[in-house]
Amino acid sequence: MLDRMSDMAIFAAIIEQGSFTRAAERLEISKSAVSKALTRLEAELQTKLLTRTTRKLNPTVAGLNFYQHCRDIVAETEQAFEHINAMRSKPSGRITLSAPVNFGSTQVAPLMPEFLERYPEVDVDLQLSNRLTNLVAENIDIGIRCGTLKDSMLYFRKLAPLHIVLVGSKGYFARTPKPQHPNELSYKEGKHQCITDSARITDRQWRFYDNNDLIQVTVNGRFFVSDNRAMRSALQADLGLAYMPSYSLNELIESGEIETALENFMPQPVPVHLVYPERKYMSAAVSAALDFLQEKLG
Repeated sequence: MLDRMSDMAIFAAIIEQGSFTRAAERLEISKSAVSKALTRLEAELQTKLLTRTTRKLNPTVAGLNFYQHCRDIVAETEQAFEHINAMRSKPSGRITLSAPVNFGSTQVAPLMPEFLERYPEVDVDLQLSNRLTNLVAENIDIGIRCGTLKDSMLYFRKLAPLHIVLVGSKGYFARTPKPQHPNELSYKEGKHQCITDSARITDRQWRFYDNNDLIQVTVNGRFFVSDNRAMRSALQADLGLAYMPSYSLNELIESGEIETALENFMPQPVPVHLVYPERKYMSAAVSAALDFLQEKLG
């Protein structure tokens, strides 16, 4: 197929230049390569495409008809290359981003109006999912991963890490004194109500550290919710304590409405990365999105 398309481009050049010599010069190949391409085409089509005299080349009726198809294919090929080169030099086209649901909805989605205004020829498909997406298989240009990276085949850029905090409302702490040790959150102690992602035992296990020693506590609680925005509302309603990234609560903490606890027992910040499968042939739109997200979230 590729050889056939190459021969068609050579035939178009022969007609347009009017001679084998000028076609060879135009394409920067040998005159014999031009002649062989014509021979192959005529043999495959079993049709004479040119009549030759010592002074002039004339296309046959079949040759003229065939040339029109060749010309169109060459023009479309050139347009395709021009389009891709334009995409590489100027951000345009559609890009697909993937992010965890809570991080994407609160940290990425609010940035999109500014990005779209800055790059008016770029469309964004923002996909939010808590499963580990396969960027290559699912045609995703950029993914955001929270936690330690496991896929060494992906390129990455670091973003600001997530700080995990234990928090409760001012009203809750007025009713129930702040805990002094993680074990006070245990369902066995029953001293505190804790708001967790679900009722599953794994989602009720919170990790704390005393220096480098892990303290894992299965917490007590009656209300479970998997969305950070709903968890904020539950905190503000004095329903209990939450163990979550600080980015969801910064303004509430600064205002004093929400207060932190057990600060000396919290885990190390969680790493966050932009990951992407391609670097060498990256489009201008993907490159612009990477730079923008790193600027805003780095």
